[in-house]
Amino acid sequence: MAPTRTHFRTCPLCEATCGLEVTTRDRSVVRVRGDRDDVFSHGFICPKGSTLKQLHEDPDRLRAPLVRDGGSWRETSWPEAFAEVEQRLLPVLEEHGREALAIYLGNPNVHNLAGQLYAAPLVFAAGTRNLFSASTVDQMPKHVSAGLG
Repeated sequence: MAPTRTHFRTCPLCEATCGLEVTTRDRSVVRVRGDRDDVFSHGFICPKGSTLKQLHEDPDRLRAPLVRDGGSWRETSWPEAFAEVEQRLLPVLEEHGREALAIYLGNPNVHNLAGQLYAAPLVFAAGTRNLFSASTVDQMPKHVSAGLG
């Protein structure tokens, strides 16, 4: 049996950025728990963080980019996926304008350094006002319905 290894990571699921202690054997996750030495979370994590093993092993989890091939989806490489976006997105923008594009920023894509560095330039370069977040998707319908009630 292969030895276990311990990896210290930051949970990617929300803005709390809790410290994680992830134990692996080969490429399998054995255990996920809070990092007791983390300066912010001190070993405490939420129920979402404790289930990262199940998320990692979910058979329905996407592990590669997908492109539509006729009526079905197929796995592809990142270069091919980005080429497909370029091929299909540019004609839509040319025909319908920048407002045909919407951008979603929220859990978990804004909780890493790349999101913090590149989100604002991406939104500016896209030139669309259609910007959505976890709040607009999850919370605004509740706010509107509460206000109308």
